[in-house]
Amino acid sequence: MTSKRMSHRSRLSALAALGAAATLALTACAPPGAAPADPGAADGGEDGAQVLKVGYISPITGNFAIAGQEMVDGWNLYWEINGPEAGGVTVETIVEDDAGNPEVSLTKAQKLVTSDGVDVVIGPLLANTALAVAAYTSQQGIPNLHPVAAADDLTQKQANDLTVRTGSQSGSQTIFPGARWAAEEEGYETAVTLCPDYAFGWESCAGFTQGFEAGGGEVVQQLWFPNGTSDFSTYVSQIQAAGADVAFVATAGGAPGPDFLRSFLGMGLGESQPLIMNCCGMDQATLRTLGADIEGFRSISYWAEGRESPVVEEFSAAYSERYDGRIPSANVAGGYMTASLVAAVLEENGLVTGEDLVAAITAHEFEDSIFGKASFDDYNNMTSPVYVREVREVDGVYKNVPIATFEDVDQWLGKSPEEILEQPTYSQDFQG
Repeated sequence: MTSKRMSHRSRLSALAALGAAATLALTACAPPGAAPADPGAADGGEDGAQVLKVGYISPITGNFAIAGQEMVDGWNLYWEINGPEAGGVTVETIVEDDAGNPEVSLTKAQKLVTSDGVDVVIGPLLANTALAVAAYTSQQGIPNLHPVAAADDLTQKQANDLTVRTGSQSGSQTIFPGARWAAEEEGYETAVTLCPDYAFGWESCAGFTQGFEAGGGEVVQQLWFPNGTSDFSTYVSQIQAAGADVAFVATAGGAPGPDFLRSFLGMGLGESQPLIMNCCGMDQATLRTLGADIEGFRSISYWAEGRESPVVEEFSAAYSERYDGRIPSANVAGGYMTASLVAAVLEENGLVTGEDLVAAITAHEFEDSIFGKASFDDYNNMTSPVYVREVREVDGVYKNVPIATFEDVDQWLGKSPEEILEQPTYSQDFQG
């Protein structure tokens, strides 16, 4: 697989060096006020411009509707700021709602490819839906870009030349360094974990287990909840009964994060049980809902809206201006990052599709994107920083502010790719 992907990169080796336009798009992530692309900059122009047709799948209804809509909002934000053209290519987007259901996701992907004739499919959000769509689009020869989906196997066991994670990390990748920090730096010796009972949850808990054990700690109990859970009181009681030094809790975005924390706070554990959550459980949707009640709470993520960076500040200002003063979540950031990468490729090359589109995207390296320094590995996964974050009030709003940063985090958890690829798929029974 590596040699095949490298051959694609060799054919497009000129893309590795960013031009001035690409540097602006990627390093600054197209800040507010950036000029729209010149319609005459590439073949096509204003009269009869070429079109990149995009199918965008996200859960806009159901239990993950908040996260799903934010993922779409991030994509739309880029084109609202910069206009719908890049490099003389007009980007047209068809949005489909999968409600977080794998069967619906696959049906929507088939519709976009066979009926709408899209050039690229973006999304969906959840791990199980993403794996289903990636398998289908690769068979059809259609690129599949993932702004948020964290399923490890998208860029591991089921990796292919047409699937790329453009706006996030894999589930276990993100959690591993923060879990090791909790044991080594915070001195926690025992932990209890609670994660959703499907691929993303298994991988998130596996990342925590391996990182915590690598730091000298012991996971004494693991708990699992089904998607759709809204009452977490039973799970909070079990966390309390475990008596561990720290609890790690992961959710997949949307309602479960606030729902868990309401139970956690309602049962009086806010002051007595140290807690670390994942990206989605302590995302902006949660902060907007609970605010001061969770000030000081900590989480692990590849996105930190409270990071002091002109790129982050400009992106946040543009989002807040258009979305009622809100602060962008990881879902918004993933959608925006994906759009900025697509735009940079079109600016450089005009209309490219198929494997050439993916190869051009993954050739990029940038020093300070909205996520920080980032690049892509040979399996089309992002290597970028991980942040341990703390909820703090900043200028009257609550943000996740980094208190520890780990640069250049890859997806291999301190092992070789061969070791990871040969081991069983993560599950309740196998956590590495």
